[in-house]
Amino acid sequence: MPDAYPELNETQRLIRDTARKIVERELAPHVEKLEHGEEPPYACIKNLARGLGMAGDGEFTEAMREASPEDHLEFFVPAAVAIEISRVCAGVLVSYGVSYGQVAGTIRRHGTPAQQERWVPGLMSGEVVGAWGLTEPGAGSDAFGSMGTTARPDGDAYVLNGQKTFITNAPYADVFVIYAKLEENGARSIQPFLIERERPGLDVSKPFRKMGTHASPTGAVYLDHVRIPRENLLGGGVRERDHVKGRLAEERAGMPTLSLGLADRAFELALRYSKEREQFGQPICNFQLIQRRLARMYGLLCNMRNFVFADFLAGRKVRMSMADICAGKLYCCEAATQITMEAIHILGGNGYMEEYEVERLARDAKLMELGGGTTEIQELTIARHLIA
Repeated sequence: MPDAYPELNETQRLIRDTARKIVERELAPHVEKLEHGEEPPYACIKNLARGLGMAGDGEFTEAMREASPEDHLEFFVPAAVAIEISRVCAGVLVSYGVSYGQVAGTIRRHGTPAQQERWVPGLMSGEVVGAWGLTEPGAGSDAFGSMGTTARPDGDAYVLNGQKTFITNAPYADVFVIYAKLEENGARSIQPFLIERERPGLDVSKPFRKMGTHASPTGAVYLDHVRIPRENLLGGGVRERDHVKGRLAEERAGMPTLSLGLADRAFELALRYSKEREQFGQPICNFQLIQRRLARMYGLLCNMRNFVFADFLAGRKVRMSMADICAGKLYCCEAATQITMEAIHILGGNGYMEEYEVERLARDAKLMELGGGTTEIQELTIARHLIA
């Protein structure tokens, strides 16, 4: 059975298989309840973090200790973890990625030592839920120019007012990284602020009803004269565009891996179904038009895999340009949508039913073309880099 991975050695296969076992044990039994909003994903995330070693020793820690540099586990482990979670439930990976990657990552890189000590351990272990707030009702792709949220200096504090929307984890988050326009000492900038959930004046919406990624709660954040101490200014202040561009680049760089996981699962289900489903006295995989769909799906999947594992396969660690990152997101996210829609076609009427899983994969895949910058933003960014 073709899959999302290149040829692996023994250590890498052990990591992949162990990650798959942990995800199947800790996450798979909960997917139906997560999809129907009967429970939030955070208990699963905490158990995944423990089992996968995100907060210390995990079940494959020993294999990692015995690995050689040629195993490239510094890249392979996070890629395998993301693929395996996404294969089972992409929505959980979205919530986990925001809390663990965007929020904890932002604080680790830009926060003061006190901010890091207070928040990072809990975010890494899944004990604390984080939300990253940039988008607003009137500020999406134009996040800087149209931002309406403001921060006003007031003695030893800042006072924030505004609204954020489409914020992953907002309904349940314990800490928020909120971006706001700040005018202080004659200088204007956009700065990130750390805001605890219990701050007076901060409110959140109920989880939005969405097309897909139902397992990842999304909501709005309302700021009504929220007063926070000056030490809650992330890192004491950051260079706005460089900082936010870095966070968006990392989000975009992670989306091909997420897309690969759910596309791999859709292809696996479609291929298996085509061999089992019989019409006119034979499996439908014998029919050339079904074979054409499978072949095109496989071609897309191979290109996705080659992009995600390009540096891994070459045995090098290269910092990609923003154009390359955007090209990867553009291709892989669109390919995931195509693969999952083809899977629905192969399953026919069953593909449209919830119990056969591929309709969920298709709904989840569509978000990847929108989140972290729309397809159009990726195309514009690539073109600007090419003609600069």
